[in-house]
Amino acid sequence: MPRWLRVALFYFDVETEGEDPQQDRLVTIQFQPIGDDLRPVGSFTVLAEWEWGEKEMLRTLVEKGIFDVTWDFVPVGNRLHFDLTFLMERGQHHKVKEWDAVGVRRFWFEKAMLDLGHVLVLMNAGKFEGSSIEHFSRKRPGAEVPALYRQAKYQEILEYVEQERDATLSLLSEVRAMLTTFGDRKRHPAP
Repeated sequence: MPRWLRVALFYFDVETEGEDPQQDRLVTIQFQPIGDDLRPVGSFTVLAEWEWGEKEMLRTLVEKGIFDVTWDFVPVGNRLHFDLTFLMERGQHHKVKEWDAVGVRRFWFEKAMLDLGHVLVLMNAGKFEGSSIEHFSRKRPGAEVPALYRQAKYQEILEYVEQERDATLSLLSEVRAMLTTFGDRKRHPAP
């Protein structure tokens, strides 16, 4: 298969101290290669602030290609706009990755990603309120992570991010199966 046809899908998520990248830091960045069937195929990487430091976490992720407009690191997750914007701002803060208006626009127009967040809104009758992943899977609320971080309960954070990965990929796989069936029914034959 030619290189340009390969898509490197990665489950991707971040945990933060809060919602404001101007004052809140990253707690963890996690990613894992997944196959076309959206099932994990490689090892689960968790970059933790308490081990790596925020700047080194960001540098590692930038080197991995998260911000490259290529098919070498295609993030798959939930509410990716929040995660990626947070990373952009924290990366700029640490001077790991500088952004200008043209670069930001190009990134958002051309970066391939698969975001479950849009599907969750549709699953919730088109309403944004109540469309979090916790409403559709057995997963602890992400709001617990900042408190766990302040209490230095790092093992609980690691357990949470694994639980969130499993819930997200399970739900995404189930949704994919239903939408593929629906797509097959609706697809028009090529002329």
